[in-house]
Amino acid sequence: MKTYGVKILTLALCFLMLSGISGFAATSNETEIAELLAKLSIMNGYPDGELRLEQAVTRAEFSKVTIVASPYKNQVASSMAVSPFSDVNYSHWAAPYVKLAVSKGLVTGYPDSTFRPDRTVLLEEAVTIYLKLLGYTNDDFGYSWPYGQVGLGRNIGLLDNISAETGSELSRRDVMRLTYNLLTCSPKGSTADYLESIQYKLAEDVVLIATNAEDSAVNPGRVATSVGTYKIDEGFNHDHIGMRGDVVLKNGDTLVCFIPYEQSVEEYVVYSRLDAAIVTYQNGSMSRLDLEDGTTAYVGTQATTYASAKQNLEMGDVVSVVRDEGGSVEYITIRSGKVTGPVVVRDKNWHQALSVSEDITVMRDGVKCTADAIQIYDVVYYSPDLNMVLSYSKRVTGIYESASPNKDQLTQVTISGVTYGIESAEAFQALSSSGSIQYGDTVTVLLGKDGDIAGVVTAGEKSSVVGFFSTAGVKNYETATGESYSNYYVEIIGTDGSSFQYAAKRDYSDSTALNQVVRVTFSNGLASVSSYNKTGISGRVDASARLLGNVPFADVVHILDVVETSSTEIGSYAPAFLQQLDRMHIGESNILYYETNAKGEITDLILNDMTGECYAYGIVTKAVTSNVGMHVSGSYTYDIAGVSGIFSAGSTSYPVSGGQPVMLRMAGGRVQSLKALSKLSANIIGVTDSTLKSSTGQSYRLSDDVAIYHKRSYDYTIIPLSELQSGSYKITAYHDKDINSGGRIRVVVAELK
Repeated sequence: MKTYGVKILTLALCFLMLSGISGFAATSNETEIAELLAKLSIMNGYPDGELRLEQAVTRAEFSKVTIVASPYKNQVASSMAVSPFSDVNYSHWAAPYVKLAVSKGLVTGYPDSTFRPDRTVLLEEAVTIYLKLLGYTNDDFGYSWPYGQVGLGRNIGLLDNISAETGSELSRRDVMRLTYNLLTCSPKGSTADYLESIQYKLAEDVVLIATNAEDSAVNPGRVATSVGTYKIDEGFNHDHIGMRGDVVLKNGDTLVCFIPYEQSVEEYVVYSRLDAAIVTYQNGSMSRLDLEDGTTAYVGTQATTYASAKQNLEMGDVVSVVRDEGGSVEYITIRSGKVTGPVVVRDKNWHQALSVSEDITVMRDGVKCTADAIQIYDVVYYSPDLNMVLSYSKRVTGIYESASPNKDQLTQVTISGVTYGIESAEAFQALSSSGSIQYGDTVTVLLGKDGDIAGVVTAGEKSSVVGFFSTAGVKNYETATGESYSNYYVEIIGTDGSSFQYAAKRDYSDSTALNQVVRVTFSNGLASVSSYNKTGISGRVDASARLLGNVPFADVVHILDVVETSSTEIGSYAPAFLQQLDRMHIGESNILYYETNAKGEITDLILNDMTGECYAYGIVTKAVTSNVGMHVSGSYTYDIAGVSGIFSAGSTSYPVSGGQPVMLRMAGGRVQSLKALSKLSANIIGVTDSTLKSSTGQSYRLSDDVAIYHKRSYDYTIIPLSELQSGSYKITAYHDKDINSGGRIRVVVAELK
């Protein structure tokens, strides 16, 4: 019997194959993974034979890995005449890969038209790029960057056996494992191997019979197998002869890699059913169970086939795999499990509705956490067999536009142009004709494990919402029956950076609360907006201990940094990570809003211009100011990472001159204001990838996107950080705020010694 179904290498850990190639042997052996990627010409070790797995991977290097692991690998231009970005010169070694990756929509630059090739690639950046290779789009990610992307990546197995978290810089080990996982995934909507998209194919359950060394009847340079004869190279491992396993073929005629089988017997609890496999949970980890459709399956006392039984598999069902002495699957048994839910969390007693024990595993949006991480309006499920609570926090706020086929028998509804299925009786009741929600009302729908609506929160049910007030106006809508209506609306930016639209009580487009932190309250389904802040905590941030002073941060915390402005300007905001706040002292005046959970842990935080992430950084190359009588004006030519522009400040002038590094507040792609950066007085004698070191031994942290200018007379040219490490430059550094209060080096001016 063919045995590709359950193949587990009993090494230190197993990859959790949540999606991917049927029968592709999971391995945690780094040497085997490195060999496979080298055989596929995707990643190679160094000439000295070392893998250097701890070495960081830059955005430029990852762009190359992306292209050579993609169907576009043969489209790389051998030379270029145009620079793809201001900081990626046409002569840069990575320019052809960056250019191709951008043209295929796989990677993007920054709003300031830079690519920052020497910046270490982050986990969420790499995951997003690989999801695009697999055919996923923004519609699949959701609106919560980067958690939507990372959550999807975890769900399909892209992050299996990778310890890096959101915000982490990736090492060669991380990228190697992530790329291996990419190969084991199936593209969106397909059961075919991703390998096939890059001209490779997986042949399963293959026995390697002989090469010319074992049988002279086999032509030199080829291997005979149970499914055909294929070309091999001189690196072929003859120790594999006689073994059964999977082979990776190139162009259908060349064997580039062989993955031998090792098998074991296990009992699995079903976590999810994919088109081609079962996602299972066992001993605290997930794995993928692949079975042949013809495998005998016993469901109760009835004998059937796996092909028939798998259609009825539910979360919590238990699958026992029985093998013969040779390790082949002889038959399987399936017994029904039980999953309670969905239940919408509306208070701290949610666990009572699920009859949950204290010793449980909690997965929130695919991330393991404590029960305290579950929030009001999460959708939760409980599987006794898994002894696991699954919690989902994705929600969508918008205008209830239509129901299909109608409000009496609805199976689907449309919220602000997007259609969702109905999962629960509670959701049906709320959105049907028997509920109180009408077309045109603001509604927040709570999405369950399958992306359908499991619960509904009306605007009137939500006591209030706090966020950054970004936009207001009027929108026109049309129902499925062609009925037209219009609503005032407000757009609020949540602490996770997501935007939410609410039908408003009046036109707030001239409100003085625009570009401020506000509280939104509801009456009869319509929003009213008023300025708001909540203070009362302060202290120094310790990111490793997850503390703000003596107040702890929750496992999942959303942080938004904002620059509040008048209603006539355009405000600025940027999501932030806890690591960016490390060592900062945050006073009460710097905290516009915070929220805590039942344990007193901070779950949400809105800061008043603390991280510096709401700004761009560059240098003023020319400043022209005028002060004639009562008339003051200023015009400033600036450079941001190699891109020049002119800021006409009108009747305002700023105390900056030519050659002054500055921070620029941008909105809508235009400069709103600028401010001189502070010069670091220390004598810099050393440079690492993340710090500058002074002659006194003190280290100063570089921002992730530090701008480095080589000054020649009055000319400023962007150079990479690595060039500073040559020791040939006199370095002058500029920071955004007091270094001892969490400030970072934003601009470096380098002059040859």
